[in-house]
Amino acid sequence: MSESLALSALDWWAEAGVDALVEDEPRDWLARMPASAPATVAAVPAAPGFPDDLAAFRAWLLTDPSVPGAPQIRIDSSGAATDGTVIVVDMPEASDRASGTLLSGDAGALFDRMLAAMKLERAGIYLVPFAPARPASGRISGDDGAVLTGLLRHHLDLAKPRRLLLLGDAPTRALTGLSLAKARGTAHPLSIGGSDVPAIASFHPRFVLERPDYRKPAWADLQLFMAL
Repeated sequence: MSESLALSALDWWAEAGVDALVEDEPRDWLARMPASAPATVAAVPAAPGFPDDLAAFRAWLLTDPSVPGAPQIRIDSSGAATDGTVIVVDMPEASDRASGTLLSGDAGALFDRMLAAMKLERAGIYLVPFAPARPASGRISGDDGAVLTGLLRHHLDLAKPRRLLLLGDAPTRALTGLSLAKARGTAHPLSIGGSDVPAIASFHPRFVLERPDYRKPAWADLQLFMAL
């Protein structure tokens, strides 16, 4: 296998949230995943020094030099959480730069079908990128991830979600401290703005496009989210 193919395979597993070949404890892979389970509340601390108004913070994210990624390639959040629904993706798609909007290509078309299946639409949800700018490598580095985690937590504190859907491994790790593989299948209570907000983790639409056999488990995740 060539080096490029090997790296591509590793990227695929990383996006699926697999970070170990084995787990410490045995797992019954045929057992039904619980709809909910007790979980440790992950604190979302305030971030002094950032704008404390949502519109001002969004504008700051697009221009401030401390935010990872060149300003000219950053993509703004979109929509409005009219019912408190906030969805976080890892980063803009490669095609989003031309359109200036998140999820504008094939992954976006699948995302729209996912929303329709949940009886939602873009105008009624708040769509947030964990990384406003897509790295050239398509992967978020550890140093950038630490900075972006603080920014995302402050962003959510201002957005005041009622429920969260985390699509992809990077935002899942940032908010739950778990890989996507370990976080799926249960609701995770996050302390945001002084309230406990349930979060469900699932696959990014681009991953489901690459592996259509993951549509069924992805739909199971969305059903958990609809039940919140």
